[in-house]
Amino acid sequence: MAKIVPAYIITGFLGSGKTTLLQKILTYYKEQNLKPAIVLNEIGETNVEEDLFSEDDVLEMLNGCICCSIQGDFTKELHSFLTTLSKEETPDVLLIEGTGVANPLEIVDALTDPLLINYIDLYSVINLLDASKYLEYQSIFSSSKEVRTVLKSQITTSSYILLNKVDLIDEKNIDKVKKKVDQLKQIDAPVVESTFGDVEIGQLLKKRISTSRGTKTPLNLLEHNDCGCSGEHTCNDHVHNHSFQAMQIDVKEPIDRLQLEKWFKQLPKTLVRGKGVIQLTETVGLFQFQYSSGQLILNRLKTETKVDPCIILIGIELESNSILKSFEDTLQ
Repeated sequence: MAKIVPAYIITGFLGSGKTTLLQKILTYYKEQNLKPAIVLNEIGETNVEEDLFSEDDVLEMLNGCICCSIQGDFTKELHSFLTTLSKEETPDVLLIEGTGVANPLEIVDALTDPLLINYIDLYSVINLLDASKYLEYQSIFSSSKEVRTVLKSQITTSSYILLNKVDLIDEKNIDKVKKKVDQLKQIDAPVVESTFGDVEIGQLLKKRISTSRGTKTPLNLLEHNDCGCSGEHTCNDHVHNHSFQAMQIDVKEPIDRLQLEKWFKQLPKTLVRGKGVIQLTETVGLFQFQYSSGQLILNRLKTETKVDPCIILIGIELESNSILKSFEDTLQ
């Protein structure tokens, strides 16, 4: 009998803090002398965050969502990864970070495929919500149907919900967010407030899903078979076509930090996330950056990277030609 690996899905919309939480979980497991492995999923062709996990076992799934266009590849590659390892090499835990627009229920379906059911024991679907942006995302005036659908699918599927970035809003709005989430979530799914993903780790990693081997999907999740789609079906009856896009811009020259920040703020409101690796005019070296919720965060890379300087934009119906021209104008 193969070693069965506990697995966690870390889900949440773009910019909600998934990577920060993932790093905290990794630190915890290493302190316990356990060996974690990671599956990182990106919509684009490049994983600009690979240096954050350079010392970890990482399976990269690029250029598509696990939950739809590359679901079959994900199942096969994860099976190959787990079955080619010796018992000593097999990880003690598997952490899966989906894209910000992934439907977790379909990742659950992939993990419980016959190829994987005897190798994976799904413990929990952990969902991060950006409390500071959630009410805006729910508004028909400042958001889109696609965004609301993705958020709904993530909430209804999750077994543990982390209401993150509560330091950015007041108590009145926190209560409003909680009431909306309570209307969608599973009855027994806790909702826990956090800042920078700080949470009691024992409760976070508690086993909350009972996987029934011999059936294809966890029964307690299928009770909430609500992926936000229309029609009578199960989620594996079709393939989702996200209207989310990933756009990559190669950055061959150093760029001024203030100009970059100004450029981001001029981009369409349909942009929901920016990230990448760049070189700045005011200092030497490469910087990794994240842009979400109107904030640009830069971190100097301390080690060499295989990623060439680039900017990756994720949004809805992005006009690539006009965005590229505006970026070129910024460099002039």
